Amino acid sequence: MKYEVLKGCVINSEGRQKGEILEISDDDAKMLMGLGRIAPVNEQVIAENRSIGLDEESKPRRRGRKSKADL
Repeated sequence: MKYEVLKGCVINSEGRQKGEILEISDDDAKMLMGLGRIAPVNEQVIAENRSIGLDEESKPRRRGRKSKADL
């Protein structure tokens, strides 16, 4: 499982900085989570881009504003 480093610490004899994401063994993870040094990372699924006209070659049509004379 992947974890994010919340505070600078030493993990597996290597210095780690805040914000790094890495995989750690379960035993080390329990200890470091208890100390508040790391937190589990939820990997987010990137949603597809549903923009209008994304796949089309032509641009989407823009609707103009009615002039005051037409009102």
